[in-house]
Amino acid sequence: MSSIEYDSIYKAKQLLGILAESTPYTLNISTLCNALQASRNNALKLIDLMDKAALIRRLNSAETGMRTLTKPEKILFYNTNLMYALSSNIDLGTMRETFLASQLCSEHTFHMPEQGDLAVDGKWLFEVGGKKKKFSQIKNIEQSFVVSDNIETGFGNKIPLWIFGLLY
Repeated sequence: MSSIEYDSIYKAKQLLGILAESTPYTLNISTLCNALQASRNNALKLIDLMDKAALIRRLNSAETGMRTLTKPEKILFYNTNLMYALSSNIDLGTMRETFLASQLCSEHTFHMPEQGDLAVDGKWLFEVGGKKKKFSQIKNIEQSFVVSDNIETGFGNKIPLWIFGLLY
């Protein structure tokens, strides 16, 4: 159990609001600390506690070392319902990536890839987008897939986003 001050509870709510309205949030800790008017240690502690409470999901790079222990590369919500509860101005890309991660999380591990949106189990690379999403960001990478919203059927390495809802 971890103790936090009352002021930190307000900052945690503020942080969730910032994340809900952001594009898939690649973490810039300095910008985040300025927005929250919090120290680096307090911001990282809030992120850690919210991850443990299953409010957010931290994505670290595949690298190992001290940097990966302290700062995640990207933050997603644990599920899309929480995003909608916090804001009516949700970024569609964030919602798509959050949905994909929430459907895969029970059986798989994630990390932030150098290219693409989500690397799963160190085997598969996913680029998430809308109907017109192309393979340009992940071309020539084995086991890479485009996960597209607003399509009914997949073809080649393009998979409809809704299909992942059947995995949960």
